[in-house]
Amino acid sequence: MAAMTALAFTASVSCSLMHDDLPECPEGVDLTFVYDYNVQRADMFRHHVGGVTVYVFDENGRYVTEKEEFNTASSSPLAAEGYKMHLSLPEGVYSFIAVAHQKGTGEINAAPGAKFRRTEFSAGHPKENLNIRLDRVNGRVEHQGVHLDTLWHGMSTTPVRITDMEQAEHTISLMRNTNNLTVSLHQLDNPAAISHDDFDVTITDRNGLLAHDNSLLDDEELTYTPYAAWTTDFDDGTPEGDTDTKAPGKGSRAIAERTAHYGIAFNRLMHYSDPADNDRNARLVIVSRKTGEQVAQINLPDCLAQGRGAFEFYNYTPQEFLDREYDYHLDFFLKDGTWQYARLSISLLSWSKRIQNVSL
Repeated sequence: MAAMTALAFTASVSCSLMHDDLPECPEGVDLTFVYDYNVQRADMFRHHVGGVTVYVFDENGRYVTEKEEFNTASSSPLAAEGYKMHLSLPEGVYSFIAVAHQKGTGEINAAPGAKFRRTEFSAGHPKENLNIRLDRVNGRVEHQGVHLDTLWHGMSTTPVRITDMEQAEHTISLMRNTNNLTVSLHQLDNPAAISHDDFDVTITDRNGLLAHDNSLLDDEELTYTPYAAWTTDFDDGTPEGDTDTKAPGKGSRAIAERTAHYGIAFNRLMHYSDPADNDRNARLVIVSRKTGEQVAQINLPDCLAQGRGAFEFYNYTPQEFLDREYDYHLDFFLKDGTWQYARLSISLLSWSKRIQNVSL
């Protein structure tokens, strides 16, 4: 009997002894990250996310520690199949909040452009102290010619219990906040007479301050301007100055149509459907630099949410669609200085919808 007791005791502690030929004791927690909250409904974590920080809180929601892992030029751990972040934690009950980007925090902060700044924690601070604030200067998001680094957010939905001599497993689902919109302007009455220098295109919204649970906190109105603007030309094969469209043509071609394009990156959109809250919706505004007149002003979330028509089978609400989709294209067709209609397109799809110039 004594021999059996000694054997049981040895088995229970041997993994913690310093022997090279024995396995390590299982301990702490392995975190898996999933980014499938998108219209593709596929896990794109290892292909999109390049840096992730996890904040750890105890059972009372108080800060314990944090850990960051990220890809570098020489190593890409997050891109590996089956990647997990291991956290060595003592016995207890914990919750986690994950904040992710395309790069590590150090690399992001060394680059130009506006940044998403996070709260710095000390031991014992409540999780509600975690805020993420987008840089701005007098209400203007200074992109400095670069796209916003993509921001993802995720948090544990249930408490995770960690016990001695046992390793826990937990999965955190991420949601992408950062969006991209390409606005293209076409002239119907004079197709070749347009340039990206002719217009100011902006998005205004109060969406630059996020709470620990990814909800929007009260914030000042922010103005997003294009990080890129360019003009494309299309010629119909007619030689410049030649009115005979059947002529074979030599030398330069006449420009049949030009299109002005603007790329704008912006933070999470919220859709407010109650008419009383209509003023809280983000606005896309287009102003002519030549005349100073407003060409278009639209309720942006309401307009973009119409893209859920491409996924009728899933019956997305406007907000779920806006949280799943992140890449949009709006073509505006102008005549006599105002827009006649717009065409909304969704990334990776041939789907598009024509939107007439009505109140949005």
